[in-house]
Amino acid sequence: MLVIQDMKHHKDHQAPFWKLALGGMAAGTALYFFPFLVPALAFVLLAGLLLRGVFAGPGMYMRHAFAARWQTMNEEQRSAMRERYAAHGCGPWHKMHGEKSNTNNA
Repeated sequence: MLVIQDMKHHKDHQAPFWKLALGGMAAGTALYFFPFLVPALAFVLLAGLLLRGVFAGPGMYMRHAFAARWQTMNEEQRSAMRERYAAHGCGPWHKMHGEKSNTNNA
């Protein structure tokens, strides 16, 4: 006796065709643009480094110098500096001492 089993194909282990096609398109696009993207990215990174060195100014170096100076201060010197610069609104010190900001909350 011939028994016909369920004729459904179990393709659970196989990826759908659209995923394979999309992966192939992505791989082909990456291989096509690779010779163009690598020099372009290298140019952008090199230009960024050069421009940062030229146009950064002394701000970064002054920040490190101020941090080193702040570390060497004792607590009285730090509080004196906080009081000196509190009127200028520099840093969070004017908010730490309970002073209200000049902005109006509408």
